[in-house]
Amino acid sequence: LLSSILSVFVYLQYCAPFRSRYVRFFYHLSLWILSEVGTLGHIISYSRKNDIFHVVLYAIWGVVDSIYFACLIYCRVFGKSRGLHIHIAMKQEHLFHFISRLEVILAIFIPVFFDTRLVTLTRDNIAFYILFDFFAESYHRFNGVRMKAVLYVFVITVTASVATEWIHITRREKPYEIASLVCEIIAACLCYALIVMQFFPSNFITKKARRNRRLRTVLSTNTQCTTSDYLSDRESTITGSENIARF
Repeated sequence: LLSSILSVFVYLQYCAPFRSRYVRFFYHLSLWILSEVGTLGHIISYSRKNDIFHVVLYAIWGVVDSIYFACLIYCRVFGKSRGLHIHIAMKQEHLFHFISRLEVILAIFIPVFFDTRLVTLTRDNIAFYILFDFFAESYHRFNGVRMKAVLYVFVITVTASVATEWIHITRREKPYEIASLVCEIIAACLCYALIVMQFFPSNFITKKARRNRRLRTVLSTNTQCTTSDYLSDRESTITGSENIARF
C-alpha cells in the first residue's frame, strides 16, 4: 500500500523544483540507486524461491528503470542548453487534486490491501490512474499524434492490467497473473515515454499557434453568426415583400 502511494511521486520526480543542475543530478541518481536496490532485493528473493518468471520480470523492471533514469538525467541536467524544458509542470493545485483522487481510490482498494486472503499483483496502477488526469490536462497542447497515441495506449494498457488482476484475484489462474504484470510493465514504459517526450518542444503546439487557432475559431464563429443573421434578415425581407404584394 505504501509503495503504491509513493510511486505517484516517483513518477513525478521529473518536475522537482531544483534550480541547481548538480542537485538535480544527485537527486535523480539517488532515486535510481534506491529503485535498483529494491529491484535487486526482489530478484534475490524470487531467485531463492526458484520463481523464474518474477526474476525475469524484475530484471526487465531494472533495465527499464535504468533507461528511464538515464533519459531523465540527460533531459533535466544537460537538456537546457539543447532547448529541453518541462512542458507539463506540476502545480500546487495538482497536489491537492492528487490527494483527493488518492482518497477515493484508497477507499476502494484498502479492503483489498488488508485482506490476507487476497494477493495484489501490481504496484503502480494506482499511480497510473492518478496520472491520467494530470497528462490529460495538457492534451489540447499536444502537437501531432505521437503523444496523443501514447496516452491512449497507456490508458488502455492500464485498464487491461487492472481488469486481468481482478480476474486473477477471483479465479487464481496463472495466465491472468502474467497478463496483468506484463501489461503493467508496458504501461510503465508508456508513462516513461510520455514523461521524456514532454521535454521536447516539438511535441507541443507553440503559444503563437494556439493564439492563431483561437483567433481562427473566433473568426469562424463570428462569420457563421453574421451569415446566419444576414440570411435571417433576407428571409424576413422576402417574406415581408410577399405579404405586401398579396395585400
